[in-house]
Amino acid sequence: MDDRIILWEAHRGGGGFELPESTPMGFEYAWMLGGTPEADVNATADGILLSLHDGKLERTGRNVPPEIGRTPIAALSSETVRRYDIGSDAYPDQVVPAIGELLEKLRADSRKEIIIDYKSAPLDKLACEISRRGVGRQVTLATTDEEVAAEFKRLAPEVRIKIWLGGSPEEIMRRFDALAARNFGGFEQLQLHLNEDGARRCNWRYQLPPAEVKRALETTRAAGVLLQVLPWQFERADLFAILDLGVRSFAVDYPNKFCLLTAEYFAVRTWAKPGEKIQTQSDPA
Repeated sequence: MDDRIILWEAHRGGGGFELPESTPMGFEYAWMLGGTPEADVNATADGILLSLHDGKLERTGRNVPPEIGRTPIAALSSETVRRYDIGSDAYPDQVVPAIGELLEKLRADSRKEIIIDYKSAPLDKLACEISRRGVGRQVTLATTDEEVAAEFKRLAPEVRIKIWLGGSPEEIMRRFDALAARNFGGFEQLQLHLNEDGARRCNWRYQLPPAEVKRALETTRAAGVLLQVLPWQFERADLFAILDLGVRSFAVDYPNKFCLLTAEYFAVRTWAKPGEKIQTQSDPA
């Protein structure tokens, strides 16, 4: 197996911490860093598909009237939604991008890919938007709903499907095992959420034990399925520990930080002597 990072995804477009999330600038940021941005698809009252995680403007909109901010965009026109700035003080004047605009970026550059996280939109309309631009092979649909995934695979068979699993460690692995028993539904990718563990047992930051991550990786590899993990927070030692397990696909909220640390990891690993432990900043000198 190729030991390089196979895929890294910029969660919510650019992540939302280094640049404003789900903005045109955030998507370009992820592409320029060599990653694949995620677009959360929701439909407006006039049927336009937009990328907005929450489905309303209350959290990310700037100077939005409270009654507009609290209203789901499914009850607003696209013109109303795109009237408001979702940028930041450092990066203002950013509008909610239309899915069609993002797909045009793919059509203009075959090297670009995108992950569309299904929130609320007509599946047939989304499939049509992708199909008429001929970019299906550059798109991955992400959902936790296997019925949605199966229906979209029927509508757009060239689009890759990623099933994501969240919740407690027990819930995640129970569903993982059920999916594995069905050969992962015939879908191409699986994402596990690595939720924070306040106890930080054995210097492992996450609730899902490393042995379970390793088991999931071995099982998906045997089935020809790409395993991805989403560590909501990570520092150098945390990311190195995940990479040491053999994980080579990530979704992250900090794209630049992730790129720098993975570059460091592979640089150190390349020049390490056989069997030599890669020391992290949290290790004793």
